[in-house]
Amino acid sequence: MNTQYEKYRPLLTGLLDGELTAEEATEVNDAMIKSAELREEYNRLCHADEELKHMSTIEPGDEVVRRLWKNPFHFLAVNVGSWLFIGGYLCLIGFGITEFAKDSSEPLFPKIAISAIIGGPIIMLVALIFERVATHKTDPYKDIER
Repeated sequence: MNTQYEKYRPLLTGLLDGELTAEEATEVNDAMIKSAELREEYNRLCHADEELKHMSTIEPGDEVVRRLWKNPFHFLAVNVGSWLFIGGYLCLIGFGITEFAKDSSEPLFPKIAISAIIGGPIIMLVALIFERVATHKTDPYKDIER
């Protein structure tokens, strides 16, 4: 390309997108009138822009994730994994509480502290679940696919 028109090359995409000021657009148009190479470059950009407008905006990664979430095996794996985790946690807490309760020689303060440590996350989890259920019931956008 002629070096005197090289400075207009970066402005072609701005002209195509309508991002240039009126003076810049006039200057670039005048340069395209004088330079066939600049016009050809602009026409290639216009053609590429038209092709891109017809392309889907969903990326292949999104489609793969969407299929994975709808897969019944994924649903089963998530549920089984969650229930095993919660069940194991509850069994471990139950075991700790029964072992701790058996030993009556322990002072009362550590028992209260451990109960608070165990009860706090449980209360927060229950509150979170209730909040999510309430939000889901009133969410006006729950049927919109993101």
